[in-house]
Parts: sequence; structure tokens; C-alpha cells
Amino acid sequence: MDKEGELMKTVILAGVATILTLILVPACSYKAYVYDRDLNALQGRAQVAADREDMRKYLIDYSANLSKHDATMGHTALIFKTAGNDLHLNYQTLHRIIERLDALEGVPKASTTYQVALDDIRGTLRELMRPAGGLTWVRYAWWILSILGILWGAVCVGGFYHVGRY
Repeated sequence: MDKEGELMKTVILAGVATILTLILVPACSYKAYVYDRDLNALQGRAQVAADREDMRKYLIDYSANLSKHDATMGHTALIFKTAGNDLHLNYQTLHRIIERLDALEGVPKASTTYQVALDDIRGTLRELMRPAGGLTWVRYAWWILSILGILWGAVCVGGFYHVGRY
């Protein structure tokens, strides 16, 4: 094949890589935003909630969103799966926290018991995994980066090949 034909293949490949980059990166970013909004933000709001009722409402919404986003089983890691990135353990812990909040229903808000229990729950929430980044990585980012890496690598190799020929 002649030089111009080979160069045209590289230019077309660069165009395809550019279009895929412009589609896939914003799509992955949007999914990361949705996970952060629906999961991490609610967990953070629950952690700083002033009373049991608000904290419970945020955690119930968080639990519903974990189910909605199918984030109640599996891990937020591709290879190094541990108890720290286990979504099912995270989900179980969340429901235990809700049970603890339910047990505080009759306790007066001004009591030391109530305040200590809320502070303990806040500490548990602080240590609980925030799944948005891991979910984005496991479900979307790794294969998007792989595809784009291969495409842009091929464009670079083709470009270097043609630079040496002209």
C-alpha cells in the first residue's frame, strides 16, 4: 500500500479514537457523578445529621439507592478483593446501623446515652466504605481506559511510523 493510504488509515483511526474519547469519558464521568450523588453524598449527610430521624432518613435512602444501583453484592475492586471493598458487608453494616437508630427511638435527645450513641454511629459511618469511585472503576472505567489506551497507542505507533517515512 502507498504512503498516503497508510497515512489515511492512521488519520481515520485517530478520528475514531477522538470520537470514542469524546463519548466514553463524559459517559463514565456522568456515571461517577450519579454514584457519588446517590451513594456517597447520602452517606456523608447521614454522618453529619443532627438527630436520629434525619440520620435514619438519609440511611434508608442510601440503602434504597444501593439496591437501585445493584451495589449490594460484589466488590469495588477488580483484583484485590477484601472485606474492606465487599459491597455485601457494607450493605449489612448499613442495616445494622439503621437497627441501632431504631433502638434509640424512645431515648430523650438531651440524654448522654442518645448523644454517645449518635456519636458512635457517626464514627462507624465515617469508617464505612464510600462505594462510588470503586463502582465506577469496576463497572466502567477499566474497560474504557483499556479501549482508549489501545486505540491511542495504535494512533501513536502509526504516527511515529509515518514520521520516520517522510
